[in-house]
Amino acid sequence: VKDGFVIRKPQTIHSRARARRQAEAKAKGRHTGYGKRRGTREARLPTKLLWIRRLRVLRRLLRKYRDSKKIDKHLYHELYMKVKGNVFKNKRVLIEAVHKQKAEKVREEA
Repeated sequence: VKDGFVIRKPQTIHSRARARRQAEAKAKGRHTGYGKRRGTREARLPTKLLWIRRLRVLRRLLRKYRDSKKIDKHLYHELYMKVKGNVFKNKRVLIEAVHKQKAEKVREEA
């Protein structure tokens, strides 16, 4: 503060270049080993979230099949409850089950 002026210092540069580079590497899957993990597996990706995703996918498929008359409401309900009870691991398994049940029904009718 000389001769009545307040001299403003220029702002110090705080570059995000290193952070960006790190984020890029992380996107490729680097620096994600066990030693870098602070949260539990559950905290990082909750199993409930996985369950919700799977349940919604399977229920959506069943709804689609019922609406397009591929399955009747009885089979729909039976499979719906099985989906809720964790019988089908994924969409492919459910589709196979649907085909199997339909084939069985045809065999019974014949």
